[in-house]
Amino acid sequence: MPPGNLCAFILVDPRRVSLGLVIKKIVFILLAATCLATPALAFTYPVSGRWGLSTETEPGPIDCDGKRVIRFDEQRRFDSGGGVPDYRVIDLVNEADTNFLITEEFNTGQIRAKIRFTMRLIDPDRIELAMSPGGTLSLKRCQ
Repeated sequence: MPPGNLCAFILVDPRRVSLGLVIKKIVFILLAATCLATPALAFTYPVSGRWGLSTETEPGPIDCDGKRVIRFDEQRRFDSGGGVPDYRVIDLVNEADTNFLITEEFNTGQIRAKIRFTMRLIDPDRIELAMSPGGTLSLKRCQ
């Protein structure tokens, strides 16, 4: 075997494999490398932690005992009130520095659906969710 063909021989023995199979292997290796190198696109909520239903405007977090609580965990939102306890963010558009259009999906086992709402960051401890339908929810950060 000539020394110049050593690399080709290590990958594929030309006596046993057709050119089409070699091309398929190369394409597969390139696609696998591309998939591994590409980061997963995941949208995350602009806030995190527990937020309680409140119209209070004083600064600072509130005591959320006995209140409806919504918890934001990166790509998921958990709601202690309402009919669906678990939502996943699938799209987030920053409309302004403090306004976000959010699309979520949920699955109750019987229903799989998407909802859209606007989140407005009022200050570090207050947000509003303009739900459609459902009205506006005013939330404050929990202690």
